[in-house]
Formats: sequence, structure tokens, C-alpha cells
Amino acid sequence: MCTTVLVGKKASRTGSTMIARNCDTEVPIQPVKFVQVEENAVTSGTFHSVITHFSEAYPEQALGYQMIPFVEQETLGIFGEAGINSLNVAMSSTESIFGNPFVLAADPFTEEGLGEDALLTMVLPYITSAREGVEYVGKLIEKHGSHEGNGIIFSDKDDIWYMEIPCGHHWVAQRIPDDHCAVIANQSIIETVDFEDEANFMHSANIRTFVETHALNPEDGTFNFRQIFGTSNLQDRKYNTARVWYGQKILGKENASPTADDMPFTFQPAHRLTVDDVGRVLSSHFDETIYDPFSKGDEQAAHAFRPISMNRTAESHILEIRNNVDPEFAALFWLNSGPTAFNPYVPFYANSKDTSSLYNETSLTFDSNQAYWRARLLAVLVERDYDKLAFLNFGYLTSAKELAHQLVLASDQEAENYTGEERKDFLTACNEKHAEKMNQLALDHIGALVEQGLGLSALTYDITKDI
Repeated sequence: MCTTVLVGKKASRTGSTMIARNCDTEVPIQPVKFVQVEENAVTSGTFHSVITHFSEAYPEQALGYQMIPFVEQETLGIFGEAGINSLNVAMSSTESIFGNPFVLAADPFTEEGLGEDALLTMVLPYITSAREGVEYVGKLIEKHGSHEGNGIIFSDKDDIWYMEIPCGHHWVAQRIPDDHCAVIANQSIIETVDFEDEANFMHSANIRTFVETHALNPEDGTFNFRQIFGTSNLQDRKYNTARVWYGQKILGKENASPTADDMPFTFQPAHRLTVDDVGRVLSSHFDETIYDPFSKGDEQAAHAFRPISMNRTAESHILEIRNNVDPEFAALFWLNSGPTAFNPYVPFYANSKDTSSLYNETSLTFDSNQAYWRARLLAVLVERDYDKLAFLNFGYLTSAKELAHQLVLASDQEAENYTGEERKDFLTACNEKHAEKMNQLALDHIGALVEQGLGLSALTYDITKDI
């Protein structure tokens, strides 16, 4: 149950495309790791899902890529979630969405269908552009059907495509306008589909015939995918729409009500956006409103809606494909180990040979030497006395943003001195350096939280003051 932010290249300050998502799992502790998969790592045999009946032969050629899979893959599946391949094509999968009962009655999900556990592994290594990503998934859906409702995001240096699969075999994808952005929260959100505009819309075969045959369209003369295939119910208004409302508010689009069901899919932001703007949305919890769970006002309002940042966010990512640097180091994978409200985004170069030792060997049990677990330790320390420690954590997050941008700027400049394999080796070393520097900042902050937190203990007694 995730939240997604998309930013077209002309809507960003640096001309980058950005696709981003909080990966929210069903439980607070669901360990993940961040790994690099080598080119042609698997070129034979068959992929078999451990949670569905989906199976598909591996193609004979595969690009290298990154992913953030579950650690416990034998029983849970891979769930690669997000990555950038060696051709600077990014993919995030998935934003869970839901078809309405009429649609699912006519086109139910399939047991052998493609699902989230398989998507990244079976698609990202085999695509050369964002548009091709949609086409590739479309062919798999045509062959196998879909196991569940999914929203899938693809990007390259020029394009962002968002694809919605709300039922067993039908789907629509829309290209995000270059000067627009979007916030998505577990609902089908694509609006009017222009079937004549093949440059900006793709869809499953015979989708219009399917809709007409089953009398699914509530309005004549238009094809509003959200209205035809999506949902609009009490659960949406409690769980989904408020997140879109607040995310759009941060990015400059004011909507009257957090429960409105007609907020636009894409819109022009109030100003050109940065990674920090995207991170602010994904780290938010209705800050400075009556709906903030940390507010001390109206208790009912404070818990009226599901916030964007959650205790069960396994990880959050911002996949940035830049157009203002050499393509050989243009792809940045910004990773927040979560919970996002308390932790920063760490920059990693995708055009490298590995991620970092702090991230690629996550264990199933607590280990303070690993980024995943250290992020959770930090979150627990802050939230325990949030009223008194939030300002201290704000200072840490501000310092972390500054450090992250300094590291990228310095590494970009030095990367110009290398080419080929030497450049890949350098970028790999940068990933380790970035992780270590950001980790040391986190350790220093944890020390400050421990020191400050002990002073807040109820088990305190000062003989010079208390008698």
C-alpha cells in the first residue's frame, strides 16, 4: 500500500525525470536489501513465483540493474520493487490499485498471472526505454494475465510512463507531460484516455469493446479510465484521497477537500522541483495540519486519514535520471531505508558495480551495523519523545540533505576524470563512500538522541532540586 510521486523533466529544476515511491509492507518489520545484479546474471531456465502460479522463461540476454528485494525470498518472493538498468531505464513496481466489482466480475485476476513479486525481475533487465517497459509488461499480461491490481512506473531521461492494471487482462498507460508532476495513492487515477494520441497513451487490445460489452462506462461520449475501472468509496476517502490532497498541496496544487474524488492526475507544480521536494512529500504525515498524527489538537482529526509516511515503510526510493551530466553517471538511486519521516535519502550511482556493504547484506534480525536496522533504531528513538526530539531530528535531516548533495556534486566532478571500467569502479567506490558518510552522520545523531532521551526519563531525581 504505497504512495508514488512523478516529476517530468521540465517540471524539475535540473531537467531530470524523477519517479519515486514509498514501499509500504503489511507489517512494520519486513527486511529488504539493496543489491546490484550483474549483466546476464540469469540467461536460461524459468522463473517460478513462490506465491502465484506465474512462470516464464528467462530471456537469453539481460542488462545489469539494481533492485531492493525482500530478504526472506524463499517464502515471500523476490519483490525487487525498484531499480535502474544499465541503459538508464528506471522502474518502480508497484503502486497497488483496485478495480471495482463490475470490472473484476467481467475480467477477474488470474492465478497464473503476473504479480508484484515477479515484475521487476522479469521486466527491467529486458527493456531499453520507458515506453518499451509498458509494451513489455503488456505482452506478459496478454500471455499470463495479472494476479493483482498494480500501478507500474517507468522512466528514462526523457519520458515517464505510468501504467495501471486494475483487472485480469486490461490496462492503460499514460505518458506524464514533461512540465507536469503527479501524486498517486492506491487508486486508479488515470482520467480521460485519448485513443487517437498514441504518443501519450497505450492500452490493452480491445479495451473499448470490453467496456462496451459489459456496460461499464457510466458516461456517454468519454472514456474516463478512473470512473470506468477504479473505485470511489469510504475506504478510498479514509485511506487514499487525503494523501493525494496533501502531496499535491506540497507541490503547489490546492484542492478544497482531502476527501475529493476528482483531484487531477497530473498538474503543473508551483515551481520546478528537486529531489528534496519529492522527499518531502514521501516523508510527510499531514505536517502543520489538524490531520497530523503527532498534533495535540483534535484527536479524531489527527487520526482521520492514513498518512504518507508510515512505520511499515520498508524503503522509499527516488529514481533520478539526469540530463545535465554525462549519461555514464546520470542515473541516481536515492534510497531512504524508512520510516521516511525520520530518515534521509542516500544517493547511489546506478552506473556502478555494487551498492554498499551497509545495504546489500541485511539480516532478518536486528543488526545495528546495517542501514535497514539502524534507520529503524533512529525512528524509535525519535518517536518515543517526538514533541521534545522532533526539532533535533529536523536538524539532522537538514544536515543529511546538505551532505548528500555535497557528496553528489563532488563525485560528479571527479567522475569526469575517468572513463569506461575505471569510471564504473570509481562510482562503485563513491557508493560505499556516500553510504559511510551518511551512516556516520546517522550514528552521531543516534548518540545525540540517546543523550537527550536519557534526560527525559521519568526515572530521574536531582538531590539538589527535588528536596
